[in-house]
Amino acid sequence: MTLPQITIVVPGRWHAFDLARELEQLGALHRLVTNYPRSYTRRWNIPDAKVVSLPVSAGLTKVAWKVGGEAFAMRQQFRINDLFAHHAARHLGNPDLVHAWSAAAEPALEAARARGIPTVLERSSSHMLEQCRILREEYASLGLRWEETPRLTVERELREYQLADRIFVPSRFVHQTFLEAGFPPERLFLNGFGVDVSRFSPGTKTDDVFRVIFAGSLSVRKGIHHLVAAFRRAAIPNSELLLVGGATAETAQLVGPLDARICRIGHVPQNELPAWYQKSSVFVMPSIEEGQAMVQAQALACGLPLICTANTGGEDFLALDGEGREVAPGLREFAAGLVVPADDSVHLAAALQRLAANPDRLAAMSRAAAALARRDLSWRRYAAANLQHYGEVIAAATAATKEKAS
Repeated sequence: MTLPQITIVVPGRWHAFDLARELEQLGALHRLVTNYPRSYTRRWNIPDAKVVSLPVSAGLTKVAWKVGGEAFAMRQQFRINDLFAHHAARHLGNPDLVHAWSAAAEPALEAARARGIPTVLERSSSHMLEQCRILREEYASLGLRWEETPRLTVERELREYQLADRIFVPSRFVHQTFLEAGFPPERLFLNGFGVDVSRFSPGTKTDDVFRVIFAGSLSVRKGIHHLVAAFRRAAIPNSELLLVGGATAETAQLVGPLDARICRIGHVPQNELPAWYQKSSVFVMPSIEEGQAMVQAQALACGLPLICTANTGGEDFLALDGEGREVAPGLREFAAGLVVPADDSVHLAAALQRLAANPDRLAAMSRAAAALARRDLSWRRYAAANLQHYGEVIAAATAATKEKAS
């Protein structure tokens, strides 16, 4: 059977390289268009001949960060993405379908439509307008200034939503934000992310410290302030909080004065993350807005129970074992973890206390986490589900063309 050939357009890496690798192994990758160099895409075993590298925009992003930090880089975001987007649209090849990442997809979507090629748009976070609302309100509540997403970026995203034949979203949280914005459900496809289970696996914890770990940027969006407040509020004896990830301009205010139990580890390369997970007791994802943080799947694969907010996409991972049960107001328990409301350190503290107070429940969740990751969270499963839906999008576009011709 001949599989559809897919061109991926992505300004960066995201999970697109994992998808490209799997599509290549399945025989369905036509081309990967990215601003990363081929020396990087080779790490995913993507053949050089199928990679179009347009590195200028990546270089400009690095320069923008060095010149003016996050705020300046954010202000240049549209111009840099626009440069990549227009170059990428000239390198689609002759695929059966184009899968492009939001904020830099519009020219590719328009070029594909002009040639009668079906398209899907990847939106890995909540609907753009909802994302902006959540972040604007959270920053305001903290007395911090949020560097607004450029107006041109917002407007482009909204146009992309209308241009694409389908929008691929990673979690029920994201899916719901599109529905609430009036988007037709038949144009949405929900498919949760995966994890490389060959790299992330359980280890043996050698001490009795109740060690809480977080991985991601130490930012408002990631809700790091709620996690620190919850950890202090929980006051669990013989406990430790590991904050793994790069600092942002607001990190010092969000974390506050450090003490012996709160450790800022800094950025850790992907290949070193398993060792940090394996020495921990529980992984916490406290984000106020997230598509589906992939570190959650990594932690589950390492046998860590997951505590996450309802706005992280983590609940979708946990719900693969069943929908869970309400164990207290605002606290939903699953076989491999707990879900709490976003923007709520009180419930987050209660979840930490619940697991710390019951080692048997913690051990059972650890076993369920590792089993869950190996059953349902591979990148091959993710790619295969995408591939099936690509076929449906192509078939629908073909049928519509025939109907128009008749």
